[in-house]
Amino acid sequence: MATGNIFEAQRRAAAPDRAPARFGAPYQIPRNSLALLMLAQLAVLLPLTPYVSPWIIGVALFCGFWRWQIYRGRWSYPARWVKGALVLLSASAVALSQASAFSVETATMLCCAAFALKLIEMKTQRDAYLVIFLAYFLIAVAFLFAQSLGQAAYQLLASILVTGAMVAMNQRHNQVRPIASLKVAASLLLQALPIMIVVFLFFPRLAPLWSVPLPGSAQTGISDSVTPGEIARLSQSDEIAFRVEFADRVPGNRSLYFRGVVFSHYDEGTWRQLAALPADFNYPSTTDESAIDYSVLLESTQRNWLFALDLASPLSGPTTITQDFRLQSSEPVTSLLRYDVRSFTAARLPAPVQSQMLRRDLQLPADQEMRTRAFARQLYAQLGEDPDAYLDYLLRYIREQPYGYTLNPPAAGTRDSVDRFWFDTRRGFCTHYAGALVVLLRAVDIPARMVGGYQGGEVNPVTGHLVVRSRDAHAWVEALLPERGWLRIDPTAAVAPNRIEQGLEAALSDADRAARAGFANGLLDGMPLLSNLAYWAESIDHRWNMWVVGFDGAQQQKTLSSWLGDVSPTRLGLALVIGVALVMAAVAGVLFWRERAAPTSEAVRVLLGFERTATRFGMPRAVSETPSDYLKRVAEACGLGSEEGAGLARRMSSALYDPGSDEAENPSDSLRALRRDLLRLRWRLAFG
Repeated sequence: MATGNIFEAQRRAAAPDRAPARFGAPYQIPRNSLALLMLAQLAVLLPLTPYVSPWIIGVALFCGFWRWQIYRGRWSYPARWVKGALVLLSASAVALSQASAFSVETATMLCCAAFALKLIEMKTQRDAYLVIFLAYFLIAVAFLFAQSLGQAAYQLLASILVTGAMVAMNQRHNQVRPIASLKVAASLLLQALPIMIVVFLFFPRLAPLWSVPLPGSAQTGISDSVTPGEIARLSQSDEIAFRVEFADRVPGNRSLYFRGVVFSHYDEGTWRQLAALPADFNYPSTTDESAIDYSVLLESTQRNWLFALDLASPLSGPTTITQDFRLQSSEPVTSLLRYDVRSFTAARLPAPVQSQMLRRDLQLPADQEMRTRAFARQLYAQLGEDPDAYLDYLLRYIREQPYGYTLNPPAAGTRDSVDRFWFDTRRGFCTHYAGALVVLLRAVDIPARMVGGYQGGEVNPVTGHLVVRSRDAHAWVEALLPERGWLRIDPTAAVAPNRIEQGLEAALSDADRAARAGFANGLLDGMPLLSNLAYWAESIDHRWNMWVVGFDGAQQQKTLSSWLGDVSPTRLGLALVIGVALVMAAVAGVLFWRERAAPTSEAVRVLLGFERTATRFGMPRAVSETPSDYLKRVAEACGLGSEEGAGLARRMSSALYDPGSDEAENPSDSLRALRRDLLRLRWRLAFG
């Protein structure tokens, strides 16, 4: 061993410029940092598990267990063939789960696999830093899939764990203090928070990263084609579809028809949306009393149609209105979207100019729904071919005949489903009644179409905004009547008027209501405290969506205009620089204040003042000399007696270490008397 050490010294002396090998304690990962890093890896991967292959999750768990065994000293690092097998398994899992195309989800799985595999070969601090940087990247990736307040709070905790692991990398190996590392990490993130807020408010808004389309994401909401049972299934969900903030009060339930999709084509029991031409009508005057201004926060639908009251005029882009009064976005809604609308709820919806639009709203399959068509023609002739009388009769017929409203109607098949519903089953949901009414109107050459959207909603009493859920999905009819334009007709109001006035729950039977298992369906009935907590939680989530997730360029422009007036690039840049400078100055001030010297007591200041005076006259205090000994020595040098010097030293010791011990004298009076005696001693030093 000694010879080996000599040879090693000679080798290093012969090559002095060569960089030292990366080994030894300075390059090893501290155990407390390794423990935090393993915990941080679990926290980072946990929210991504719903979006990655189960095989990738298995690989990550296996790597974490192996690393834990290495940490405990039970196992050694895996052999190359083990690592090669894990890499092959991970690549196969990604290829099998996303074989069709390379997507964001595929890239996420690859990153998760690399993150897990790197853990079992991590040996030096350089490897640990790479894992830490991958952890930060995956925290950002998680926001591609969810942007809720809960997700943000969770990722903040994950960031503290990752940062704490990085802080612990700089601790000595013999100091295991994970809690102290986490405190430092939390302090660093807290100091960065004000700068983040300033940059968020003043930096020019860019399209959010999470607006990237995710091909594998579920498409929620109303589709562009519908069969009678689909909206019934959608109505069994309590998931939030969108929220609405009205500039004034929330209109009554009868006015809350949020139009989304117009179904004009019908064949074999399925209604489909057709392409629509751009709008060719004029809006009413902006002074119209029926004008309602509001903002909508729409959840991701992966579709490009929006929801608004009639007659909608978009106030924020990029949105357009079509000839059949649909509001559309130029791109699919892949993340939370905020848009502003003005609706003229009392305006007449004008008839289209193009005959093509009218022809398709009269179309019926030639050899389908024959019983319904014969019934319609016979009834229409009996009523003198009066459209108004015919429509009134149909609604009265639905109301008086034994029709039922249910979420679980009998199966009617596809072909001739309207015939079976109208004459045989007579039980259905809103799409059954709306579809049957459109067929009855088209059969007598009255243009009609089915409109899909949402009706009603729930007002949150905390903030006053309207919450529209999937269970509020609804379908109704529009018919073109002479001299009246397009008229909204809701046959559901005839069979189940409570559905329109009070919402879905009021219209359901006890059996249907018991079958719904949603949280908002009734679990909180009779629990006002929990109901209020649920409203508060939802209102917080709404504010988060309004001011963080939905804070786009238009909202930023509106907010800054109220603060700065004319928002020019110069003003915006100046506000950004000033804001960052003020925040950094405030943070620096807090840090300096925390590091300031501890305040000294009055007795210490008296002693230090006397020392400075005595030092000027050649009587400095020795380093090893106590205050008592020092005062005795100075007193003797000035000609005071030993008893008087000892008394002065005793009083100084009492003032420094045990103030208030003399019960006969107040501490402040004692200190004042001591200052007078020391002043006399200074005079003796000065004048001998």
